[in-house]
Amino acid sequence: MAYRFRLETVLVYRRNLEEQAQLALAREIQILTEQQNLLVDLRDTRQRIAEDFEEKKKKQMGAPLFSFYMDSIRRKEREIEAHLDVIAKQQAVVEEARGELGERVKSRKVIEKAREKDYQKYLQEFLRKEQKEGDEQAVLRAGRNDNLF
Repeated sequence: MAYRFRLETVLVYRRNLEEQAQLALAREIQILTEQQNLLVDLRDTRQRIAEDFEEKKKKQMGAPLFSFYMDSIRRKEREIEAHLDVIAKQQAVVEEARGELGERVKSRKVIEKAREKDYQKYLQEFLRKEQKEGDEQAVLRAGRNDNLF
């Protein structure tokens, strides 16, 4: 009689849910990383525009060009601010996915603990039965040996 856990299908299901939660978390972290890299690019672009503007200010500059640089810098600053909001929201999504993964891990561990306890009961019962069979065989042998003499 081999050991068979009654809730094995539940355990497999919960492992699958945990793997899905891990994949979801990895996907959300990937998105967050991409957004953070985009923010770095936006800041670099703003910095290059500002440096170019400072270089042009050293020479004589017309009003339309001055206005163009000022508008470009303001637009990049608004993009950066908007992107900071996007990153904050994505960080919240990552934390939510992390919490979901934690819940999935806990639910799997509950079933695994139940499995371990069930297996320990099975082992104890198996050993008890073996001991009982051994005792019965010893009694039968002792009875046969008594009949021979």
